[in-house]
Amino acid sequence: MLRLVRSVRNTFAPINQIPPEVFSLIPDYWEDQYMEEGVIALTQVCRGWREIFTSRSSLWTYLDCEDADKTRVYVERSRSLPLEIFLRKSRHTSYCDDALVVAIPHIGRLGSLTICVFSDTLSDLLNNFPFPAPLLTELKVVLNPRDPGPDPVIANTLFPEHLSPLRKLSLSGVVTHLPWRNLSNLTMFEFRHAPQTMGPLFVAQLLDFFESTPLLNRIALHDLIPTSFNDPPGRVVPLLHLKELIIHRLPAHSTFIKHLSIQTASLVDLDFDFRTDSTPIPACLANNFNNLCHITTIYLLLNEYKRMRLIGPSGELRMFGTWATTNRSPSVAEHRFFWSLRKFDLSKTQRLTVSKFSSSPGKEIEKSPIFQTLLLMKSLRTLTLVDVNNLSFIRSLNPQRNKSHIILCPELEELVIHVKQRGWLYLQELMEMASERAKDLAKLASITIVSPDEVCSKEEVFRLRRCISRVEYQLDVGLLPLDLIYDVSDWDESRYSSESDEDDEA
Repeated sequence: MLRLVRSVRNTFAPINQIPPEVFSLIPDYWEDQYMEEGVIALTQVCRGWREIFTSRSSLWTYLDCEDADKTRVYVERSRSLPLEIFLRKSRHTSYCDDALVVAIPHIGRLGSLTICVFSDTLSDLLNNFPFPAPLLTELKVVLNPRDPGPDPVIANTLFPEHLSPLRKLSLSGVVTHLPWRNLSNLTMFEFRHAPQTMGPLFVAQLLDFFESTPLLNRIALHDLIPTSFNDPPGRVVPLLHLKELIIHRLPAHSTFIKHLSIQTASLVDLDFDFRTDSTPIPACLANNFNNLCHITTIYLLLNEYKRMRLIGPSGELRMFGTWATTNRSPSVAEHRFFWSLRKFDLSKTQRLTVSKFSSSPGKEIEKSPIFQTLLLMKSLRTLTLVDVNNLSFIRSLNPQRNKSHIILCPELEELVIHVKQRGWLYLQELMEMASERAKDLAKLASITIVSPDEVCSKEEVFRLRRCISRVEYQLDVGLLPLDLIYDVSDWDESRYSSESDEDDEA
């Protein structure tokens, strides 16, 4: 009787008035890392909650195979839904062979398989998958590139019959012989950290693979060693569905890209080595990318790791490169950086953001890379400077500073300056530049100064307003706007393996 009373009281609790089909959707709004622990906690609240959440099969499809009893319960509760199996072996966690034995008979409904193990255990592990997997849509195999063990070979016959249902394929640290067969429905392909024993990857192999996967919309290649030894002249592979192309640390990417027909509205992400004497941006990028015929927005980050982001009306190009200051001056790399930028069509650029630029324009402003770059931006409307030597840019924008009195960026309306210390803000230069531009009918409409400290007084702001109609001063102690620190996580993730033990702990 007491149990019945408690059950009735729970039934009339306000939270239990929510319909079960709606209440069971609560875990969908959690982060993945808290999903399993949270769902188990929900089943221990009361009998009603346990029935609701154990009856939803989609909450029990993830198998880490770390415990045999747990794996058996998850397999039963998932009923007939596709399973997601994640097998990890590291210094801290490891899958259990007994649990894997429980899961193997259900490979027929395997929907996703992720393997993160050491190289010496991969071959034995793959022997456990001799059964067809007609529902497999995602396959990911990751080995630590620093693992001294032997390099295992991943064949396209990993599962019998065919892999036509596969949508996502991600390989890291393994040896494979492209092209794979029966991948006509593949939409995402990632290949990282090819072992040295794999040897050079011929361009023709990659092109054959892409021809066999016409539905690809994302391609990511990292740390490969391709060669153009059998580079087929004149061969072009159309990628009609491509939305994102990432190529990092690929020495022959300039040779490789000329064989791809990249569609509009796509993102191209490349990296370059600015320590070489050759131009970091091959001519094929500037001349053959039809999706970047007009660049409207440019972001430049010129610190130790150079980043360039070019956005057009129908596409985007990101470039990443490193520069060592041991043998060369940073200004040489920055000069080459701006020179590479000028290979693109900048006549339609309306927004330019420059961060961490510190070199001076030299004695003659007309010969500086800043001046030559801004000279091409006839339509520039907004210029944002973040932690830079603003004097360089301000002098370039002053028509009286160059011998020919050229008005750079005649349509410039807004200047935004982010500074950390007073010595970097040249108010006199600002006022002189604004006055001279106003005389030449190129008047600035707005100047915004953002700083965590008080870099200018009210009197100085008032003097600026004599030359510019709108002056805004923001005391900002927080982070810079997100559009200025653009996608730093993407660049960092591509440079290092995220599957190492140290990164897991971090």
